[in-house]
Amino acid sequence: MPMLKIALVQKKAMDNQKNTNLKLAQQYIKEAANQGADLVLFPEMWSNGYAAPFDEAFDNPLDPNYEKERTSWLEEGVTTSSEYVRALRQQAKEYHVGVCATYLSKNGKKNQNTAIIIDRNGEIILDYAKVHTCDFSLESLLQSGTEFPVCEFDGVKIGVMICFDREFPESARTLMLKGAEIILVPNACDMNPARINQLSTRAFENMVGVAMANYPGKNWGNSAAFSPVVFDEDGNYVDNLIVKANDLSEEIYLAEFDLQQIRAFRKAEVWGNAYRKPLSYSPLVSTNVSEPFIRNENTHKFFSSD
Repeated sequence: MPMLKIALVQKKAMDNQKNTNLKLAQQYIKEAANQGADLVLFPEMWSNGYAAPFDEAFDNPLDPNYEKERTSWLEEGVTTSSEYVRALRQQAKEYHVGVCATYLSKNGKKNQNTAIIIDRNGEIILDYAKVHTCDFSLESLLQSGTEFPVCEFDGVKIGVMICFDREFPESARTLMLKGAEIILVPNACDMNPARINQLSTRAFENMVGVAMANYPGKNWGNSAAFSPVVFDEDGNYVDNLIVKANDLSEEIYLAEFDLQQIRAFRKAEVWGNAYRKPLSYSPLVSTNVSEPFIRNENTHKFFSSD
């Protein structure tokens, strides 16, 4: 496959209206497929629009006054055997297109922030739960994932990191070490220049393509895709931005990744896993946390949201 075309769905979902959001997802899958997309990428937790169960839930998710609302919100979680997922699988099969679908998931007593990849035949080929949950906020209600899986779609190795995951270099690094060539990023937060630059950096340092889809909104949006190719064959710098939306637009953007170029670059250049010194990295897997990084409910300061 010389090109992989990924549709970045920068559209609004309805707050905590799962059935409506399913219909919207079906509509956008059809639209993206008709635009020639190979794979459709949705923002984070599309099933509920990443909407809170009650006011102030992002700041105080365990407020005892809202037990009913909290329980109801969690009960709306989606399972892989649910009608929600079956309908998305059918849509992918009907339009012969891949889908990275996102939702609040439910597995027994466990709720997670989940993304799945569905292939052109409607089969689930990757099931990923967000590892770096925002435990300082609403996602303290959810259980973190424990691994970064990689799948193969149309001969391309793909992984996922969800929103806050992208702020940890280890996420993309692990996916690269597992063979990922493209990393999908479902997102739900403001995307300022610092965070946009994170995406470019993850692409550059790991020699992977990165595609991010975000909800539109003031200082949100900015859905973007980056190639890892930052130099041409003569060693001259080239801009690795493939596509970038503005913050407010509600559109589906098509990001085209040149796999032949990316693979040639990965085979020749010095980043990724070419010259790493892993025996020197033991602190990276230490579980010790010391000041100034110790956090408790009295030390939270919400400078940003993810």
